[in-house]
Amino acid sequence: MTGIVSPARRNLTLGILIVVAILSYVDRQVFTLFQDDIKAELGLSDGQLGLLTGMSFALFYTIAAFPIARYADRGDRRMTIAVCVIVWSAATAACGVAQNFWQMVLARIGLAAGEAGAGPAGTSLLTEIFPLERRTTVISIMLAANAVGISGGLALGGWLSQYFGWREVFLILGLPGILIGLAVWALSAEPRRGVGAVTIPPQQIPMREVLRTMAGNTSLRWVGLLLTMVPLTGFAFILWGASFFQRVHGMGKAETGFWLGGAMAAGLVIGNLLAGWVSDRYGKANPRFNGWFAGLGLIAAFPFGVGFALTADPYVALACFVVVKFMMTLHLGPIISLCYAQVPVAMRAMMSATIGMVIGLAGMGIGGTAAGYVSQAFAADYGDKSLQPALALISCCLLVGGFAAIMAGRTARPLAEDA
Repeated sequence: MTGIVSPARRNLTLGILIVVAILSYVDRQVFTLFQDDIKAELGLSDGQLGLLTGMSFALFYTIAAFPIARYADRGDRRMTIAVCVIVWSAATAACGVAQNFWQMVLARIGLAAGEAGAGPAGTSLLTEIFPLERRTTVISIMLAANAVGISGGLALGGWLSQYFGWREVFLILGLPGILIGLAVWALSAEPRRGVGAVTIPPQQIPMREVLRTMAGNTSLRWVGLLLTMVPLTGFAFILWGASFFQRVHGMGKAETGFWLGGAMAAGLVIGNLLAGWVSDRYGKANPRFNGWFAGLGLIAAFPFGVGFALTADPYVALACFVVVKFMMTLHLGPIISLCYAQVPVAMRAMMSATIGMVIGLAGMGIGGTAAGYVSQAFAADYGDKSLQPALALISCCLLVGGFAAIMAGRTARPLAEDA
């Protein structure tokens, strides 16, 4: 349907969804910068912090993602994204008024439920309105926008911490998102509702057939292992990175936000954009290339992950963080493109939701939560530096993920039908 949407409207939609992607990670990531303050005020343990940043978010992110993606494969994706942005923005503001652990859990659940739908619906929309030869680049641009949100959430939160407490910061960041949600509805394209569009929605593939197709594909099974292993490391570093630099290296919030946010931006943004360019140039008609490219990057990231966790110098740790995030980030855009090549277009929002589910449960759910409990287990021996052995241990998952990516590439099938 690329011909139905003009290039100007197509690019405007991409621009709006970039803002949405940035906002989602700003709202999510700023929590990590203030989690030690939240821990102190609400009387929490590292394990409870892990549940707040990890499992409570990931579980409900997953629960909400599938029915929303199911609708997005057939319904109005523009409306879906707009409603999701408004819901998660209100939930972000609600974090600022939570008085205990369970109230914060409920606010985080609302944040997760809202964010769960925007990604699959946005990916489905963009891969329909942009031509095949630009697909991985567009996906990688959106992933880079996520990276800007992650780093921007830290940097902006660090700057705001000089003037406001954590409660005020959540209110400041949450409420403007309602206006962005309205902008999505007013300005973005939806070819299913546009002039000249097909008025009958695409036939929806039964859920059992979607699951059977995914489970029956050898390459996608290897991708499942990859997307389980790599986020364990990636989200442990992201969710605990701010606390790591504050506890282990004695940085303040503003300093942490500036340096860690900059390191994330350098590694994640450059990695995503390079991955998109390389994949579109060399892997567009060869999904197997994408698996090899992703796997070698993950294996190369491993020593830098260990170096980040164990070095005593904060600036060496930052340098290692840039490299590990850059090398890790090379995998996601090409792997998503590989996945889309394995299924027909009518399954792609569900594929996106499945990818988000696995990443969310493995990364935010298990990785973020496990890092908190492993750190808590090491606390008797390592004290405030207990995050060092915890993050070093979790880095080993990169090696398994790299092997799985290579195997996904080796077993990938040629391109599925496209439209």
